[in-house]
Amino acid sequence: MKSIRYLTIWILFILFQISHSPSMAIDSRSNRATLKGLAGVGVLVEKLPGELEKEGLRRDQLQKDVEAQLKKAGIKVYSKEECSKIPGEPYLYINLNVNIAKTESDIYPYTIDIMLIQKVSLIRDPNRVAYGVTWSTGGVGSITKSIVGQLRENVAEVVEIFIQRFLEENPR
Repeated sequence: MKSIRYLTIWILFILFQISHSPSMAIDSRSNRATLKGLAGVGVLVEKLPGELEKEGLRRDQLQKDVEAQLKKAGIKVYSKEECSKIPGEPYLYINLNVNIAKTESDIYPYTIDIMLIQKVSLIRDPNRVAYGVTWSTGGVGSITKSIVGQLRENVAEVVEIFIQRFLEENPR
């Protein structure tokens, strides 16, 4: 009976995450076009829960991984200071959300969201400038506590989608 309850909770959590998170890709042709003309991006990896850091998944390592992956693909990575001087201040935001609530089976559901965020202006009032998500993708899954560090690979797979889209819009 407990396993049915756990399965029901798990399914509800995934459905909630799918319907309420940016995991729903913003990857249409018009969104991909917002990548055109970019020479590079800044990178910001969201803070991770302390428990994940204890398990070996560190924010600073994810930051380095993503930056190295982008550079290897030929995409310039701007520092925070450089990014603030680039028109639109484009940066790639990575959010790894892992539900670390105590469960009976040590299985953690997670979402990975990556978003290109840029300064945008309103058509009705071009003087109104704000940051907006112009492109995104992501995914959901689950992982056991013992292999949480492998989420680095999952993040790399999602970043690869960004790289493909970026290079499609900015052929070398």
